[in-house]
Amino acid sequence: MIERSIIIVLLLLCTVRTADAQSPAPRFSADTLLMFLPFEDRSGFNGAWKVGRDVPRFAAAYMQQRFRAGVVPPAALLSFAEEQGIAQDELPRIESMRQASERFRTRFIVAGEVTDFSISRFMVSEVQLAGYEAFSAEVRIHFTLYDAQQFGGSRTSILYEGTAEGVVKDRGLGVTLFGKQTDRTNKYFALDQIAFGTEAFMSTIIGEALLQCMDDLGTRLERAIPALVSKQTVLSGTIALDTTAIDTAFALSRRLITGSVVMVDDEDVFINLGSADGVTVGDLLPVFGGNVPVTDPATGAVLGTREERVGEMQIIEVRAEHLSLGLIVRGKGDIKPKHSVRKVFVR
Repeated sequence: MIERSIIIVLLLLCTVRTADAQSPAPRFSADTLLMFLPFEDRSGFNGAWKVGRDVPRFAAAYMQQRFRAGVVPPAALLSFAEEQGIAQDELPRIESMRQASERFRTRFIVAGEVTDFSISRFMVSEVQLAGYEAFSAEVRIHFTLYDAQQFGGSRTSILYEGTAEGVVKDRGLGVTLFGKQTDRTNKYFALDQIAFGTEAFMSTIIGEALLQCMDDLGTRLERAIPALVSKQTVLSGTIALDTTAIDTAFALSRRLITGSVVMVDDEDVFINLGSADGVTVGDLLPVFGGNVPVTDPATGAVLGTREERVGEMQIIEVRAEHLSLGLIVRGKGDIKPKHSVRKVFVR
């Protein structure tokens, strides 16, 4: 009887171990990983840059800096497609995206098209005498965010669909004398000689428009995937990246901007950050309140304090260089004057 009991116990242990050994690995490495497919170029841009490839490459590098999240760039997708015999125009198909998500263990996929990528020069002049010139630039993308967790399920895999844009107008009119070209004109005609995404590129009007477009895209992704904005992301400017290597061709850096709530009126919140601080309409900013003690779990000793996140606000109007108005999105009644707000700024 005792021998029989021992045999039964051993069989049960073997069954448990076998089940553990056969437990599937997590489908995704994390719920904050992003994958950018190459975009379709519908902009009509006929310059040297390949905007259908370069814009999503830049977007991948930008989001990696902004969210400190893992990002799979378009180049990795193109290599994968070549290995699997998948044509580039077939990558946005559900089956191709499913295969890619399994290969890179990435949950969220961004597909899209560049609908506008343009630089315009406006000039009024008297021949050989003097004139005025101004410049404008627009970058606009239409994108679809997919949740690979829903591929093959009953629910739609489209998590978000929308447009992100950046528009910059050079309102300061430049004066041209006797037909001589200005420095801005020379830079305009030399754009094709500047490598996409470099520091020189970022100083141009089209570089500014691209950054605005990325700010807009980042805000929209943030709304669709709240987990992108972790406590580490909004609290730290030096957190280590555990992710795919950053595209070093782009001159991007990340800094943390901190401001304060100056007034709260029902759902309206005024903060002392504005246009000079890089705050734009639509920004979602976390709000932090009083200090919470941090204790050592082993000894119970108080090691220090940290600020507690009490809510979130969205900017609806930028009124001055250091003044913006926002609406409380979360935490009504908990947000008070002197609470701090933070924005991650990528440039």
